[in-house]
Amino acid sequence: MSIFSLTCPDVGCYQNFLCDPEFQNKIIAVAYVKKSSALTPVEKATADSWIAALYERYLDGEGYLVLNTSGEKPKPETATTAGRGMQNTKALAKTHTLTYQDMQVVQNNIQFYNDILGSSSNYDFYYFTPGRIWDASGYYVTVIGDPIITAELNTYQMAEVTVNWVSKVNPLPYEFDTDTFLEGLYYIISFTGGSGSTYIGNTITSACTDPQTVTFSAVLNIGAISGAPAQSWSIEEVSGSDDITEIGLVIDSTTGVITWNPVTFVGTYIFLVTVTNEYGCVFGQETITLIVNCPD
Repeated sequence: MSIFSLTCPDVGCYQNFLCDPEFQNKIIAVAYVKKSSALTPVEKATADSWIAALYERYLDGEGYLVLNTSGEKPKPETATTAGRGMQNTKALAKTHTLTYQDMQVVQNNIQFYNDILGSSSNYDFYYFTPGRIWDASGYYVTVIGDPIITAELNTYQMAEVTVNWVSKVNPLPYEFDTDTFLEGLYYIISFTGGSGSTYIGNTITSACTDPQTVTFSAVLNIGAISGAPAQSWSIEEVSGSDDITEIGLVIDSTTGVITWNPVTFVGTYIFLVTVTNEYGCVFGQETITLIVNCPD
């Protein structure tokens, strides 16, 4: 039997099998979860329950997800002290240093890093490489995120973030569907209309009686999440639209019900419907065209 047909052992003694390492070193995402809302062993039992638990903390404002990062897996440094007996030195705890780049810092995340600088020890830390999650929870992390702003036209403005923690062991990796995870969490919007108007795709042709209504609803793209987080709805007129205020087009921010008064108006009203969770960190959007042809 050729040695090249041998597979890498899952456990056991160290052996010199000719096989490539599966654990790639690129950091593609990180997660911070408040220690007061720490993931339980049951939630970490399977990859699906783990990803659902992280998303639930995110929805509840108890955790933060930083997706699509760039960086390398930490290289621990082991402290030593004077040894006992025949030992010259004795190994102590390891200092882990992980550095990643957050490309969204200038638009969205400067305040986040300013805030977490003084409270990072209150969070558990997880990081992700392709196909793996690495669990560094249970330790006290220090997070430093500094914006790097350059004058070059071909360079990203980003934050270089350093996360430090001390432990006696290295984090263990677990298999994880990072492809699905990197899609992020978002709302898928649908709507149902009242009687009289017609609906084709995202175009509504209004009936000519006051008032008319459409009810918008949204579901999360990940179905394993329990509970229904509170939603907030809004609309915004799109360039090229007739004035939506002339027909009294409004949306109930809590229920997602849009109301308008079409009688005596003729126009094409184009507006963007947006739904977010109560913390504004998960959203969905849909562009709607409303055609009104109700002359006197």
